[in-house]
Amino acid sequence: MDKHIKEYFDISTLLFKKKSGIQSREDESVLNEWKENSLENQEIYDRINSNLNVSEKKTRYDDIDANVAWEKLNKKLNEKKPKERKLFIKLIKYAAVLMLPLTIGAYLVFQVMESTDNFSSDLVEQINPGSKKATLILPDGNTINLEEEVDTLIGENALNKHQKLSYQKNTQLAKVKPKWHKLVVPVGGEYQLQLSDGTKVWLNSNSELKYTDQFVGRQRLVYLKGEGYFDVVHDKNNPFIVKTNTMDIKVFGTQFNVMDYEEEPTSQATLVKGSVGVSVKNAMGIIQPTLLKPDMQAEYQKGDVKLKVKNVDASSYVGWIYGKFQFNNEDLGSIMRKLSRWYDVKFFTQNREIQNIKYTGEFRRFDDFSKVLNLLEIGSNVKFEINGKTIIARSK
Repeated sequence: MDKHIKEYFDISTLLFKKKSGIQSREDESVLNEWKENSLENQEIYDRINSNLNVSEKKTRYDDIDANVAWEKLNKKLNEKKPKERKLFIKLIKYAAVLMLPLTIGAYLVFQVMESTDNFSSDLVEQINPGSKKATLILPDGNTINLEEEVDTLIGENALNKHQKLSYQKNTQLAKVKPKWHKLVVPVGGEYQLQLSDGTKVWLNSNSELKYTDQFVGRQRLVYLKGEGYFDVVHDKNNPFIVKTNTMDIKVFGTQFNVMDYEEEPTSQATLVKGSVGVSVKNAMGIIQPTLLKPDMQAEYQKGDVKLKVKNVDASSYVGWIYGKFQFNNEDLGSIMRKLSRWYDVKFFTQNREIQNIKYTGEFRRFDDFSKVLNLLEIGSNVKFEINGKTIIARSK
């Protein structure tokens, strides 16, 4: 165990020497070998190499005796209880490399350890689950932060209250040209919207919905990017249409989920209640509409010429609006993309095989991030390492 701590200590010294311009050929060889040993090491190296400015600290570095500093550190570790030693081991790993831009080489690792008892815990705690937040973009381009504008009347018929933006039907506004609004939900956010016809929409992280303040004419049209759950008010004379980059979903009154993120290889429309017609825009033209019944899903593999329709448990695709992540034989690559959007983190994998591992189960969206990773590790051959907001998935 001490051997690994010493490694991080030595690498931090080599990184500092490189940035200080005092690196020998032997130092460079050792550092390059370490850098090429893993994706994690490469990322740490790139980050420090681009951000670290050490010119003003070189003089202080020259006064550091790395061997003496290591002996002090080793002595300090030997004084600790096994549990505390484990904490310090994690501390060394992160402090020696991730905090290097704020340190004077490896020497400060020892100083930080002296005064910090929960550093590794803090690294995990800074990764928080998403929350209710969104930005409203008005027709004139002005933006409103809905987290700040609570209990606020917006425009002539919208009210932001109880973390929900609601539009009221206004017969006077219906006589004029409708105005387009856009609700933008960032990574690490979610928000609820009620349109002027009473239709309710839940928007997931990293999503946008474009709509009018009033529905005028024979159709109720909205544009979606990302993921949204719709509970549409029935109106047989005025169909409700959701347009995404790849799909058109036409309904009269129903409940369904639409997922169409740019970074996802597929787009999906999943029906909970009622019926919907789904058509896909592909390179060959428009695919004929497909009618869905409850617990059916239309899935389009982007770039394909076919629309796949299958029976599913719709509840597992809409659990997010009830505060749950639900996976049914879902690959880890897909799960990591969902976690990235909700917890605002970045995942990297050791190899492609890891991304194809399948999972079935559920957990709460507001669980501590470390708990989520622990659940994914149970019963699998995957181990997650946390470096700030970067997570590396490796084979055990």
